[in-house]
Amino acid sequence: MSILRQFLPISAGIIIAALCLLLKENFPFTHYPMYSTFDDQTYYVWVADKDGNPFAIQKLTTLRTGRIKKVYNSGLLEAREEEKTPEGKPRKRDLTLEQRRPAAEATLEWLVESSPPEALAEFKRLSPIRLYQTNIRIKGDKVVEDTPMLVGTLDVSKL
Repeated sequence: MSILRQFLPISAGIIIAALCLLLKENFPFTHYPMYSTFDDQTYYVWVADKDGNPFAIQKLTTLRTGRIKKVYNSGLLEAREEEKTPEGKPRKRDLTLEQRRPAAEATLEWLVESSPPEALAEFKRLSPIRLYQTNIRIKGDKVVEDTPMLVGTLDVSKL
């Protein structure tokens, strides 16, 4: 009985591994190597006031910058679709500032609209609010941060 108890978990593991290899991309079995590699560059976004000074967006709105990046990123994906040519779509990092601007401004509008009503007065005081994108990349064994780019502006007083 003791040998069977030792053999059962090992044999179950071998059977699951074999199924994963045979079934490939059939949920819940997958051979997709999630998180096995990472891009050598990414970016983060941040919101600033009229003078370019960042402010604590989460305190004001309860929204985190990660959510703001997701909304902005969705806009960039739409911009890629609009710029599609017979050769393909440009990479997000190859989009020009003008191609990024609509996504950035839509993100700022979403931010204000998604905020509690009491935040509107503070947004108006800080207006025009600005969205910055800072690219970061791995170069050798170091992380290099580029100069922040102003990608969009929203005059909240006009809303």
